Amino acid sequence: MSFPHVRWWTLGWVVLLGPGSVGVLRAGFELSGRITRTTGADPTVVVEREWLEERRFEPVATGTLVDGRFQLRVEAEPGLFVLRLGDARVSFVAGEQQRLQVEETSQGSLRVAGAPDQLLYAEYEAFRTASLAERVLRVREAIARARSAGLADEVSRLTEEEISGYQQHRRELVDFTLQRLGESPALYAASLRWEGDHRLAELAAVVHAYAGQHPELQISRRLLERILRFQATAIGSVAPDLVGPGPDQLPVSLRELRGRVVLVDFWASWCAPCRSENRHHAELYRIYGDSGFEILAVSVDHDGRAWKAAIARDGAIWRQIGDLTGWKSPLAARYNVTALPASFLLDREGRIVAKDARGPALVALLEKLLRPAKLAADGG
Repeated sequence: MSFPHVRWWTLGWVVLLGPGSVGVLRAGFELSGRITRTTGADPTVVVEREWLEERRFEPVATGTLVDGRFQLRVEAEPGLFVLRLGDARVSFVAGEQQRLQVEETSQGSLRVAGAPDQLLYAEYEAFRTASLAERVLRVREAIARARSAGLADEVSRLTEEEISGYQQHRRELVDFTLQRLGESPALYAASLRWEGDHRLAELAAVVHAYAGQHPELQISRRLLERILRFQATAIGSVAPDLVGPGPDQLPVSLRELRGRVVLVDFWASWCAPCRSENRHHAELYRIYGDSGFEILAVSVDHDGRAWKAAIARDGAIWRQIGDLTGWKSPLAARYNVTALPASFLLDREGRIVAKDARGPALVALLEKLLRPAKLAADGG
């Protein structure tokens, strides 16, 4: 066996094998491929681990394409990874002691195959894509047509349908997870889009079983932490505190609002359904603000100017916080928020009484929670 290139990297051993060589697998996994069309000018092969919680990519191995071929040994725990080659990239899941092949598709993109955990992940991604197209993208296209035609009422109706469809989409992903992924590191890859109020006890059981079988893995710890966050933000739980800078950079805390009925609303300036919700919230704030209703809006924006402009344009005069780190924000992570809009309605004791309530359902809840104060204000 020949090893033309053996290099020590601070991230671990990376062994590049010559064409036709066969390595002895221990911990980690092996990638190989024959690539001819998708590299561009850069022959560098980079493998990165993807951490979903921080939207962070951690380099774990680097190699070079030689005569259109590469074989790369990656000393890393099982989990979710990205392979980058020139301008092309592909996500994949790798288990321990697995060999995976990188292939080119007829469209010139990359595909990873050859191992059971990656096969499960590919099945999940195919299901996710089809579900999203049916439940969300179809409605989004109808919204664009209605907006072009100036049909404001139809846009509002379809926006509600899009929000509901996305929630159903995420529930379908939980169902797929429970049916197919419980014994695979693909479980971690799917966790980003779980609907935490759907079959949570079953999800928790699957995660605990996986972590019990693989207690040494980092993804096991992170999966357990995600379940704990779902449980901490379940209906009936006291909502975790949130503290962040407002548009004026002064700190704002959720705990300071105890004693009021609070809508914790996660949003962004670029989120069209969120902006539509802002208009509804402005009316609710006008009606119920003097009766003990408050809104704490939590932004996942990157751009401070866009955030402030949206606040002004939408008349969002309620409390706002945002650390301008986008989806990397620990504010969103603390509530397991991975999609927008997302909201949590809290009673005066800070307990979560409803999630993603909107329209007439939100009005009915506010009437119930604020009734004593409203009656007193009206002289009843």
